[in-house]
Amino acid sequence: MNRAMPELPEVETIRRTLAPYLPGKVITRVEPRLAKAFRPDPETFLREVTGRKITSLARRGKYLLLSLDNGKKIAIHLRMSGRLLYSENPSPPPKHTTLILHFEGGAELLMEDPRKFGTVHLFAGKDAPPGLTALGPEPEKKKEVLANLRAAGERRKVSVKAVLLDQRVLAGLGNIYTDEALFLAGIDPSRPVNRITPEEWEKLYTAICQVLEEGLSHRGTSRRDYVDGKGEPGTHQDYLRVYGRRDQPCPACGEPVAYKRVAGRGTHYCRICQQ
Repeated sequence: MNRAMPELPEVETIRRTLAPYLPGKVITRVEPRLAKAFRPDPETFLREVTGRKITSLARRGKYLLLSLDNGKKIAIHLRMSGRLLYSENPSPPPKHTTLILHFEGGAELLMEDPRKFGTVHLFAGKDAPPGLTALGPEPEKKKEVLANLRAAGERRKVSVKAVLLDQRVLAGLGNIYTDEALFLAGIDPSRPVNRITPEEWEKLYTAICQVLEEGLSHRGTSRRDYVDGKGEPGTHQDYLRVYGRRDQPCPACGEPVAYKRVAGRGTHYCRICQQ
């Protein structure tokens, strides 16, 4: 089964799951358990976060952002296998626990990460993680997104999939929803980006918005690691058109879904529908 990093629908679903619980919670105890995950370091994180109140919870691209009452923010990136799990009746933490935030009243927020690629960055003001500050616009900002896509087409000769995966161009897309959007738009993932017409950019933008909205409505795609903030899987894997469906019939033409490497990523597409 393919691994896939949580993308915008998954991270936004986690945010929505946690939003009723985290704002207003006071952090009484902090357990940073995987030193390499913390920026700048676990000691600073422990000192600055203990005793603080969470004032808000937001998402930017694939980052979850917790704001604290001392002006600091925690940026969490789950990478390949990270999970954020909230519980009011905690059980013993799993083996690959990165972080536990204990709250007044006994509830806790736990970050689990078997592959240990996830990061927890404490910052204020201009000290935000470079990956966060470099993010392109969110998908709903049509004018900015289309301007970035067209500009990329004018100055680069890479594949259209490579551009869609570039978080500096558009925030939040990953392998799953890129393959799905390109299928809906009828564009081969390996087509050079400088050969995409203005009409095709419009069609592709519409497809991006559609597949992200579908993913959100099904609470994300659970193929292996992803669950929401309460430990529940999403169901969008049951609705995918091409991603993860290698050699299965294309939902549009019936031909077997093809697979190739594009932009260094395993890519699913239809040879007939995506000329």
